[in-house]
Amino acid sequence: MESEINIIGLDSTIVRDNEIIFSEADGEMVMVSMERGEYFGLNPIGTRIWGEIKTPKKVSDLCHILKPDYNVNGEQCEKDVLVFLNQMAEKRLVRIIKP
Repeated sequence: MESEINIIGLDSTIVRDNEIIFSEADGEMVMVSMERGEYFGLNPIGTRIWGEIKTPKKVSDLCHILKPDYNVNGEQCEKDVLVFLNQMAEKRLVRIIKP
C-alpha cells in the first residue's frame, strides 16, 4: 500500500543515506539497508537519481537536471521524482537536509 504522506517537496534538499550499501551492475543499482535488513533494486532512472544525490541536492534542481535527458514535461518529471523520492524516504534510503 502506497503512503499518502509526502514528506519531500520540490523545495526539499535531499541526500542518500550514508548507511546504505550499494553496487551498480548493468546500469541498475542494488542496495541493502543493514539497519532494516532489506534489499532494494533501482532501474536505470532510479540509479541516475541515486547518483545525483550523492551530495545534497534540492529536488527542484534535480528535476531541472533530469528533464533534458528524458522525454518528459516539467510537471510530469516533478511528479515522478517526488513519488520516487518519497518512496525512498519511507524506506529510509534518503535523508532530508534541514536548512
